[in-house]
Amino acid sequence: MSQWRGQFEDNPELEAALDKVERWYHVPVLLALLGFMLWNRVRSWQNFIVDGEVLFSGNDPWYHYRTTVYTVRNWPGTMPFDPWTQFPIGSSPGQFGTLFDQVAATLALIVGLGSPSESTIAMVALFFPAVLGTLAAIPMYVMGRRLAGRLGGVTAVLVLALSAGAFLGRSLVGTFDHHVAEAFLQTTAVLGMMVAISAANRDKPVFEQFVDRDIDALRSTVLWSVLSGFAVATYLWTWPPGVLLIGILGTFFLLRLIIEFVRGQSPEHTAIVGTIALATTGVLTLVSLDTLTVSATRHSLLQPGLAFAVAGGCAFMAWLARYFDRESLDTTLYPVTVFGIIGVLAAVAAVVTPDLFSFFVDNVLRVIGFSVSPTAGTVGEAQPYNPNDLYPQYGLTVFIAAIGVVAIVAEQFLASDPDGEELLVAIWGVFLLAATFTQGRFAYYLIFPVGAITGLLVGRLVSWVDLSGDGDIAPYEVLTVISLLVVVVAPLLVVAPTPMDYGSSAGPGQGIENWDDSLQWMEGNTPAVGAYDTGDEQSLDYYGTYKNREDFDYQTGDYGVLSWWDYGHWITTRAERIPNANPFQQGTDVAANFLLAQNESEADEVLETYDEDDARTEYVAVDWKMTQVKAGTGYGGKFFAPPQFDDDSNQSDYYRPIVAGNGNFFFHYRTQDYYNSTVVRLYEYHGSAVNAQPIVVDWERSTANGQSRRVPAETPIRTFSNMSAAENYVQQDGTAQVGGVGTVPSQRVPALKHYRYVGSSDRTAYESSEHNRAILTEAQGLRLPVQPASDTCGANQTSAPIGGSNYCTPDQIANLMHQNSPTWTKIFERVPGGTIEGTGPANTVVQVSVPMRNTQTDETFTYRQTVQTDENGNFETTVPYSTTGYDEYGPADGHTNVSVRAEGPYQFRAVTLQNRTVVRSTGTTHVTEGQVIGENETASTVELTRQQPQDASTGSLSPGAVPAEN
Repeated sequence: MSQWRGQFEDNPELEAALDKVERWYHVPVLLALLGFMLWNRVRSWQNFIVDGEVLFSGNDPWYHYRTTVYTVRNWPGTMPFDPWTQFPIGSSPGQFGTLFDQVAATLALIVGLGSPSESTIAMVALFFPAVLGTLAAIPMYVMGRRLAGRLGGVTAVLVLALSAGAFLGRSLVGTFDHHVAEAFLQTTAVLGMMVAISAANRDKPVFEQFVDRDIDALRSTVLWSVLSGFAVATYLWTWPPGVLLIGILGTFFLLRLIIEFVRGQSPEHTAIVGTIALATTGVLTLVSLDTLTVSATRHSLLQPGLAFAVAGGCAFMAWLARYFDRESLDTTLYPVTVFGIIGVLAAVAAVVTPDLFSFFVDNVLRVIGFSVSPTAGTVGEAQPYNPNDLYPQYGLTVFIAAIGVVAIVAEQFLASDPDGEELLVAIWGVFLLAATFTQGRFAYYLIFPVGAITGLLVGRLVSWVDLSGDGDIAPYEVLTVISLLVVVVAPLLVVAPTPMDYGSSAGPGQGIENWDDSLQWMEGNTPAVGAYDTGDEQSLDYYGTYKNREDFDYQTGDYGVLSWWDYGHWITTRAERIPNANPFQQGTDVAANFLLAQNESEADEVLETYDEDDARTEYVAVDWKMTQVKAGTGYGGKFFAPPQFDDDSNQSDYYRPIVAGNGNFFFHYRTQDYYNSTVVRLYEYHGSAVNAQPIVVDWERSTANGQSRRVPAETPIRTFSNMSAAENYVQQDGTAQVGGVGTVPSQRVPALKHYRYVGSSDRTAYESSEHNRAILTEAQGLRLPVQPASDTCGANQTSAPIGGSNYCTPDQIANLMHQNSPTWTKIFERVPGGTIEGTGPANTVVQVSVPMRNTQTDETFTYRQTVQTDENGNFETTVPYSTTGYDEYGPADGHTNVSVRAEGPYQFRAVTLQNRTVVRSTGTTHVTEGQVIGENETASTVELTRQQPQDASTGSLSPGAVPAEN
């Protein structure tokens, strides 16, 4: 700013004003940026208030809310063990119920004047991430200022405020998750380490001063080292898997100590920082141990063990440097010796403790190895980061930061006294970039080193421009400053999504909103935990304190609810029931094996193997996503996930792609294994039997780049008048399959006899644009016209110029692609079933059916099955649905208040051919609710009576045929 002062040296008032602006300009700018950050994060808060209740977005915030409420009730204690998840084992909260929840609970206690209601706690939790995300600008500013003065700090905060990246998404109102605290505390920890390194570099302490107790000389270095170690510990207290930070710091100290020694400087002062800081971290993380094993997800021996290892390594490297000096050894051998020792230790560990060595290698690769395991790929935040998102989320700043890292590394080799703080930030940024490209979750960390290094470059460039020293402001200097602002700021304001757009779109999401009414239905219409089949009081205190244990012993009347792991926390918190699987990815193998089971006995075996003797899984909750095969990207299907957790199957067992001529996705046709899977039989068929239809999927083989692939035939979907014609075509064509479209199987799917549809959400999958786009994409891609359109779609028919045919709206096409109305979420109960004994024509197939209605949604369907009579005409079958007696049982009795009820008795029909005469026999019977739930063990009876015979020559029934079920 010397030039500016020169312009006004003859005007003291203007010069004084300019001096004030130079000293204080950052204050109003920072306040404005902080105000914008907070406003942008909280302005959509009303979207999260649904029917007077706070609904958080995502899955994990719900469990954080649960552990926060527990801490409010037991302050400052955190939940040691939770039997309300992962039935029938229970679970340690792990990375939940940590410092993040303790701080939120403390704030709730303050706001609630010591006795906050759950609604008050929910409101605090609603705003907490937005406030914490805004406060993250403070360490960001200090870090930038240390690297490049006030302008560097302001630039760093400007980048943070205007970025529409993952950190903004993780710090929006309603995202009550530890992610925002992770980023805030990790940045604070790195900042603390920067200050400690600077203090040590200034005072140059040595180990002898500790022996001499030279407190004055050591005070600054020791104080900042302890504080930085404490900051690292608070980060690990909040997120135990954050041991990556210890690895980053270990890498920094390894390289920094080598650089200092090779350049002829003593590395001792830097080693003192590493030893004290990481030893402090090790001691503090020992305090929070909840297991004596080595685990990356819990407060285990891993965190203090790694911290002590880095601390010991720093001390050893300082000693080794003294040894080299004392023995006058070549300094270039120092790094060779250090890396050689590390290599030997690694080799010894691989031989002596192979399991522990593999644990470390696997976790390193999982975090920074640019690869993802199949099971981790089912977790959204664990999937690799898409490089195409760099510019929309970071503008040019990530590329500016990359240039800065190169400059910092070059300076370490070229400068006489390279800066240790800059090297730390550069290493931090490189590690986080690798972690981000390996797992997209780390993208919300990346903005901090990117902002800091961008601030460093901008600050330096402006200072260089400001050194012309001739008292005049050259035009190129002004243009340089303006260009810098444009390069940094403009892309952040014009790329999509902008921070403003990102913030305004926040809301809890359709997932929890459309699941919530079904979960509320479950809470109000099923027995309390502990009361199933007993009518007793709830056995488990919902916010009770339970000792940590390997396997919780559930009591009679306790029960589990099986669903895919994504929905476990919602089941725990909104229905107050116990899920088998949860977003900790616990119970995933059981859930996967059950959902993919190919028959009812296999599904039952999965649960019986897993359940306790006196506590069983009694309900299954499924939604449309669990049966949705992804029709390309962004369509929300989850069926791809369970096969990743099933060692005996893979995705291609259930669906296979057909690609267009240009290689892009065209269509997934389903195999019979897909239709036989329990999840499809429940959601799409409600347990009913379904027959194949004379519809054929047709494709051709093509070779591209040496790989064979399926491409659509000229007519991808063919319909035939009967099954024989369809099967003959498939046999002759060689590249075709009967069925495989929508809910049309290739072969008959038998009925389920012990699972019944009992309740649902009020909303349907039609409310999801993802669902509708997926259905429309498949229908149009297959050139699936509605023929005749007017008869099927009515007056709302729309025209689409695809394949020269008319198409219905997405909702109408969805009706064609679903067997039953796709209510968003459907709840099923596992029941003994009612027994029906009957008589009819000998050696004949008897068709059984009952009309059903969901009283919540007015949805109707027919449950069907078949049973074979013996040589005496007798038969026996089990059915899952009752037809009478609903009001006799309910949650108070330990049973379900079912919303899906019969509209009439069970109907029986048998068709035989006698002397070219069609003989139909029919009958009806009722099955009571008591019989279905096992309270009444008597069997219902039915006797089929012959109806008026019909001459077969006048009908369409051929000899030996049985009418197909619809």
